[in-house]
Amino acid sequence: MIPFRQHVVTIVAIFLALALGMLAGSAFIQPRLVEQLRAQVAEQARRMGDLREEVGALRDRLANERAFNDVALAHLTEGRLLGQQVVVLALEGLEGDALDEARRALDEAGAISIALQARAAFAPTDPEAAAALAELLGEPDADPPELAALAARALAERLATDPRREPRDEDLLRELLAAGYLTPIDAGLTEEVLADIGGPHQVVLILAGGPTEDPPLSPEAFAVPLVERLADLGLPVAAGEPVDSAVPFVEILRDSGRDGLVTVDDVDESRGAAALVLGLQRLILTGDGGHYGVKDGSVPLPPP
Repeated sequence: MIPFRQHVVTIVAIFLALALGMLAGSAFIQPRLVEQLRAQVAEQARRMGDLREEVGALRDRLANERAFNDVALAHLTEGRLLGQQVVVLALEGLEGDALDEARRALDEAGAISIALQARAAFAPTDPEAAAALAELLGEPDADPPELAALAARALAERLATDPRREPRDEDLLRELLAAGYLTPIDAGLTEEVLADIGGPHQVVLILAGGPTEDPPLSPEAFAVPLVERLADLGLPVAAGEPVDSAVPFVEILRDSGRDGLVTVDDVDESRGAAALVLGLQRLILTGDGGHYGVKDGSVPLPPP
């Protein structure tokens, strides 16, 4: 019979042999493994460098294409709206690029644009402000949540009306400007210019949207009913938003299925501004609207 001590010694010897074998093997395996890992890291670094070069080349190409578009599209739209008066209404919270790009395109097309900003005061949050707006609109019993839409529809009717046919002291546009609901974007909104705003032969462009999902004045509450009422009244009307807008505007108008208006979902870019001009020209000449841009349900430009 084998003594217990000999069993213990045998087991210890086995584990010691295994340990020595693993140690001896690692002396050969570990350097090879490290070498393989280093080679893999070097290969990944090379691929990263190649990708950086590709990204840089694509950025340069995109910049060149945008520069070309800025020049080429201006030739495409030049003189398309010669002498046409356009009232541009931008909601508070709109990104500056959208307004600047739209007005640049309108100017190059020969249009005469008058720009106003619709302030957050159209959606009052306290009872006193709500009562003041309701009184101005002649709707003293209106519910505060409905005031923005009521104001939008009333403004649309004023924009569709020749101001020369209305008493000056009853002009809603003047009242909204005086009370700060509307503000001129350009300095020097003269009485002569103000007297020219309105009538069936003008075009109205509504711009809304921006980087925040909670803008000062909701497009759905104010801009959408404004556009819809303008279209119902027969005015040529367009709606535009920046391509990266976080709040829906033109999407709502497109989903409504309403005809006879122009929507542009990338008006802050040169291609979208060109589509705006060409779309408005087509709307004025044929009465056909269209949806332009890069989002669902749109095409880049109107048909030739």
